[in-house]
Amino acid sequence: MNNVSTGAEISRVTPGSPAAKVNLKPGDKILQINGVRPVDLIDYLSVEASPCLHLVVADAGGGRREIRLEKPEEKSLGLAFTSAVFDRVKTCCNHCLFCFVDQMPPGLRKTLYLKDDDYRLSFLQGSYITLTNLKKDDWRRIKELRLSPLYISVHATDPKVRRRLFGRSKAGEIMPLLERLASWGIAFHAQVVVCPGINDRKVLAKTLFDLGALWPALQSLAVVPVGLTGYRQELPELRGFEPEEAEKVLELVGSAQKAFSAAAGTRLVYAADEFFLQAQKEIPPLEYYEDLWQLANGVGLWALFKEEFLSALARISPCYRRRPRAFVVLTGRAAAGLWEELSPALKKHCPWITLEVRPVTSSFGPEVTVAGLVTGNDIIQNLRENGVKPGREVILPGVMLRREERDFLDGRSLKQVEKEAGVPLQVIETTGEAAVKALLGWEENKQ
Repeated sequence: MNNVSTGAEISRVTPGSPAAKVNLKPGDKILQINGVRPVDLIDYLSVEASPCLHLVVADAGGGRREIRLEKPEEKSLGLAFTSAVFDRVKTCCNHCLFCFVDQMPPGLRKTLYLKDDDYRLSFLQGSYITLTNLKKDDWRRIKELRLSPLYISVHATDPKVRRRLFGRSKAGEIMPLLERLASWGIAFHAQVVVCPGINDRKVLAKTLFDLGALWPALQSLAVVPVGLTGYRQELPELRGFEPEEAEKVLELVGSAQKAFSAAAGTRLVYAADEFFLQAQKEIPPLEYYEDLWQLANGVGLWALFKEEFLSALARISPCYRRRPRAFVVLTGRAAAGLWEELSPALKKHCPWITLEVRPVTSSFGPEVTVAGLVTGNDIIQNLRENGVKPGREVILPGVMLRREERDFLDGRSLKQVEKEAGVPLQVIETTGEAAVKALLGWEENKQ
């Protein structure tokens, strides 16, 4: 590895764990474990399974100590780290036409402006990589450690089109790299971000069938519409999809699915929920999405949420006392329409619950409709402009905040937003069952 590890910084120690028993603390750094200087979580986990461990640890003040301990082989030390990568994160060397980082507004969390393209984060966390910055040692490590599956941004298999999309001459040939991974037994998931007039139509059809030929190494493929914000100054001109263009994409995906189902017994390729919304088509039922590999790409999210919501509503609503409650659901503009779709079922099962679904405009711009890109300031502005009627509880989807830090994209904490808006906010997990439980008052309203 070219980068040098500065140590694995501990963020959390599980109470009662082997690590807690030897007095390891958040802020301490693991410099060595059984003679290995770990550069990432992969290194650490490969050694941690040993029953006898020898640790070299640096504390927050710079002091060092050595620790020897024994533990059951199957038991972990009980540590979490501030990052899965202990040296520098490998960053992107491309200049993609549609790069979302290049078109983000100022003033957000600093980490959001990092263009990571790290194969280790792909394996550990499911982040997408381009394969354009890998060195010989990286390829060797992927092969030797069998880092599978990986998540790969393809966008086009036509070399000329891929070079245009990536803004880099060396980014053209992707198929030989994918074939190399397949020959090593490395599985991968892929994504294609589609830009109208560039990699749609014939180019997209070629991409789908080129990639489909790599099954079973290719485990799933997401087709996602280009995401555009209001901050594209001095960037290449791009536009979103018109309804008829989005419908054409769905037709191409459908044709590929039929061919793959006949040949491999799986649809393999799936269009993001947003394509169905843009084409003004009904989103398919949950079973259409098979194993739901591409949820993080917005593929099957709504079908899963809807299934969970309706199932939970029918199953647990009879267990609750009828106590009038009123809610305001603040969410992205896309999800607002989908919430409206669920309102009749809620009214049928729980007529004593009043639900106002309120779309929040993202400061990223009018074309950004997802809830995950709503900032704390957007919530404050919406609540100040529209107010909340007395007695109404305000619900936010958890996707708007980082899980542990409980802060929004613009760095505002949940408490800050509540204070500035003057309204208590209830954050719920982004699942249909969690939504039903919140609306029914899971604990206080149960019979």
